Formats: sequence, structure tokens, C-alpha cells
Amino acid sequence: MSLRWLLRSWLRRSRPFWPDADEWLSLEAYRGLTTQAYAQRPLMPRIAPQVWQQGTWTSPDRSLRSPARRERDNASHHYGHDIQLKRHAGLPLVGPPLPWLLEHGLKVSREAEFEKPRPWSRGYLCMGPLRARWISDRLQQPTTAIGPWIAYAQPLLDHGSIAALRQELGRTLLVVLAHSWGTVERRNDLPAAVAELQRLCRDHGYRQVIWLRHWQDPASLPLPPQWIQACNGHRSNPWFLDALRTLLELCDGLASNSFGTHLGYAVHCQRRLHWLDAACNQTLTSLSAQQQDRETIEWNRRQELARELKACGDDRNAVRSLLDPYWGFSNVRDPATMARLLRGTAL
Repeated sequence: MSLRWLLRSWLRRSRPFWPDADEWLSLEAYRGLTTQAYAQRPLMPRIAPQVWQQGTWTSPDRSLRSPARRERDNASHHYGHDIQLKRHAGLPLVGPPLPWLLEHGLKVSREAEFEKPRPWSRGYLCMGPLRARWISDRLQQPTTAIGPWIAYAQPLLDHGSIAALRQELGRTLLVVLAHSWGTVERRNDLPAAVAELQRLCRDHGYRQVIWLRHWQDPASLPLPPQWIQACNGHRSNPWFLDALRTLLELCDGLASNSFGTHLGYAVHCQRRLHWLDAACNQTLTSLSAQQQDRETIEWNRRQELARELKACGDDRNAVRSLLDPYWGFSNVRDPATMARLLRGTAL
């Protein structure tokens, strides 16, 4: 055997002991899971809500922690936010840890909290300028608004495949309802939601519906058989937002009864929003009294914003203006600026 092959064989055998080898393997494992789901025809994009942990697929629990160890703050892995930013900036997907805390979701009340300040962190990155100001005022930490996370996602399918699928599907409505998270349970009035969606389809000429369920939702729902049921997997899926961006590219509108991140993502992708008057109840008893108070304030504020959104009607400029303080549509960073920001050399 040649020296070249001897060296190659040694490297192959030693790979399990390379630093962070499992982190690279997990990215490819999730990529395979995600790509296969979206490559199926007819379209049936259901990514299994499995979690990659030390070389093995496991069933998820309801904790908010990810097995990934790419970053120092565990929440930075949610929905692949760290991957989206590093890819956009042209940085190694597994490399030096980011010097920032990433706010991985939407908060619309001043009292709401995500991650606590850390000694190693230079501050926070979040979506909108209003949230950035709140964090800066409350925690006295540098905070930078970088716009909606979906701006840094890339569709899983190429332009030609998306165009062909759009032609095949016709006008399509993406549905994202309120969902449970962690130990917080939410329950939707499903019959009312289906009836309202059928009316929307008739009134606005939608030929198809893609129902995106959260991984904690029941795997089988009593929906019209012609509707497409989708799932983008567990929050640990680093390509979660790429999958969501793919669905948004395939659809013409988005309907929801939840004032969540998906609303601003749809606006960024220039999709029409429809507010659904389908009731949703949530149970907070698993949280501490302080957490319950904060979540109640947050929930009530979201309900207020939902009423304002509904009042905007078909005025897309009004919708964008209402959402902009929370999503920061004009705060999206170009690759060079993002690279400097992630390296901690620019604010």
C-alpha cells in the first residue's frame, strides 16, 4: 500500500476522535433528512422530528435544549440560526464560537426574556430595532438588529424546481397555526380553522393548501385529504429555516391565528397575510409564577397586535409598517458586514 493510502487510512480511522467531528456529521445527517423530504414527488415535505445525538437518531423530549455543541449558548442552535448567519457571512459552519447571544424567536413585550447575559458575550443579535432597544435599555448590553432570520435562509430546491412545483400546485396557501412549545400547551379550534381556510380558498382563488405542523403537534390531523401536510422537523434541525423558506417560495399567501415569527417571514418574502379567526387556548401551569406572568403579558400583547394586523386588511404597506419594529426588514446585513459582526470586529 502506498504512503498516500496508508495516511488516508489512518485519517479515516481517526475521524471519530477529531474535534467536533460529530457536529459536522450532524449537519450532513440533517441535510440528508431534509433533502429527502423535499425531494419526494408528489410533494410531501415531512421531515421526521428526530434529533441527532452522538452519531444516533433519537426521539426528542420537550426540553428546550439542543444536543448540538457548535456554540457556547445552547439556544443559538435553535432552527439553525447560527448556521444561517455563518453561511451568509462565508464563515466555517463549525469553527470559532460566535461572540454573541442570538435571540432565536419573536418577543413583542418589553418584559419578555430569552437568554441571560453571559460574561463571554459582546451582547445580543436580534431581529427588530424595537427589541434591540429594549434589550439594550434593560440589560445594558450592546444589541444589534439584523432583520428577519428568514432573510439568511436559502431554499432547498433550485429555481427551476420551485417554478415547476408552483405551476403544478397553482395558487397555494401556507397555513401555520399556534403551536405548543416546551411544556406550554396550546390547543386550536381545528374545525373552525379548517372552515375559515376553506372560505379563504374560495374567496381568494387558492387551489392548494400546505398545512405546516409543529413537531409537537399530532402527526395525523383530520384535514381535507387533498391538503398537503408538512413538518420541518425538530428545532435542532440546522436547515429548518431553509425548509421554511422553500415553503414560502412555493406559496402565494400565508394564513395564521398566531402572531409569530412566520408572519414577518412571509412579509419579507412578499407573501400575502391572512389572519385566521380560529380560537387558541394555552396552558401555562408548567411554568413558574414569574414565567406565567411574563408569558401572559406577551400573549396579551400579541393578541393586541393581531387585532391591529387584521385591521390593516389588504394594505400591505400598513402590514409592513406594523411588523417592522419587531422584524427589522431594513436591518438585513450584507455578507461582508455580517462577517465583521460575527467576528466581533464591528457593531
